[in-house]
Amino acid sequence: MERNELFYLTRLRLAAWYALVMGCILGVSGLGVYQIVAHAYHETIDQGLESVAKALHKSIEPVWGKPKQLKQLAKQLSLDVCLTQADCLLSQTTGIQQSLSNVADPVNYYLRLLDRSQRPLTVAGVQLEQLPIASAEIRRQTVIDTSGIRYRQISLRLRTQDQLTGYMQVGRSLKDLDRHLAALRLTLLLGWPVTMIVIAICSWYLAGNAMQPVYRSYQQMEQFTGDAAHEFRTPLAAMHSTIDAAFRLHGQSGSDLLSEPISRTLQVIKRQNARLSKLVGDLLLLARLDQHQLAGEYCLCCLNDLISDLVEELAFLAIEAQVKLVQQVQTPKKLCILGNEEQLYRLFSNLIINGIQATPHGGQVTVTLESGERYAFIIVQDTGIGIAPEHQSLIFGRFYRIDRDRSRASGGSGLGLALACAIARAHKGSIQVQSQLNKGSTFTVKLPLQH
Repeated sequence: MERNELFYLTRLRLAAWYALVMGCILGVSGLGVYQIVAHAYHETIDQGLESVAKALHKSIEPVWGKPKQLKQLAKQLSLDVCLTQADCLLSQTTGIQQSLSNVADPVNYYLRLLDRSQRPLTVAGVQLEQLPIASAEIRRQTVIDTSGIRYRQISLRLRTQDQLTGYMQVGRSLKDLDRHLAALRLTLLLGWPVTMIVIAICSWYLAGNAMQPVYRSYQQMEQFTGDAAHEFRTPLAAMHSTIDAAFRLHGQSGSDLLSEPISRTLQVIKRQNARLSKLVGDLLLLARLDQHQLAGEYCLCCLNDLISDLVEELAFLAIEAQVKLVQQVQTPKKLCILGNEEQLYRLFSNLIINGIQATPHGGQVTVTLESGERYAFIIVQDTGIGIAPEHQSLIFGRFYRIDRDRSRASGGSGLGLALACAIARAHKGSIQVQSQLNKGSTFTVKLPLQH
């Protein structure tokens, strides 16, 4: 399958699309998993923090506004009560961590009691200079200290006789959460390319397996075409010989052995036999090109001589069609390629003959030979009827004809451009077309040079 360019490229595109789709699904799934895990972590932290805050609030609110009882409670919780913000800034207590060690050790918790004006009365766990007081009006919020560490904080109101008299803020560090999420992100980021490599390999393998039945059918069709074309050659050659023998016998006898209707019928049969023989020859050549059976017949070919001979041989055809055939060689040196001279002759002659047939009286067909750094360019330009844009991508298909009536009248079978394209690809080259209706067409053949 790798030897056939069509199936190789199709398999490559199929595998690439499969890997791309699976990669997108994997990426979206990984993002979804990360979001779910992060959300679950946050929910768990919020629930635990809410439980701690409610337990502390339940103990603090009844004694709020009662200095003696508040000091006693602070002593029980190992808290320092400060009367001014300066005192709170000097506080070094970590008692809140000890009193809450049974909740989440070693997670860093802090507790702050604020008055009605949100001035600190009690600070424990994290110093104010490290983590300034955030707004107490927001119940849940995430704050960041001077070191860049995130904290999750819950603020609850403290009331005395249904009057707002202060606030309580309880928070905990999110350092452990950020560490876990960073590890999860790293795992997903490192796992995605590794998984994509595995998916790409599997995609290539599965695409090959999926295309095997199609490829076998294609091979059978190729084999049938080649065998049928080969088998047709013998009866067609016999028919052609029989018709020629009849005409020769008629000419030697000097008698009117063949009536005029029979003679005309034999002439028609002879023309159709020649047309069918040409079609069979084209099919056989296409089959051999598809199966790469002609690669061993390549030799060094000079494009300058080949183009000159072709223009000289087809000059009579251009004169009959009242078309000017011009040759232009843009390089002084000889351009040589590795190829089959007979096939190349067929390639260029098809393009030039098509240009002559498509050009009205008084028009011109120009054959140009140019040299690039690594490639030779053979350009066949005519001033003919042109090709509509919707046909330009289809004209290299087998048996495709734009104007069937004109093709039949000229004896065309719709294989000329398909054969030209196949020959160009067999020589590791390409063929392109540019055309405008009623302005002409330009066919450009690119072939690798042999230095």
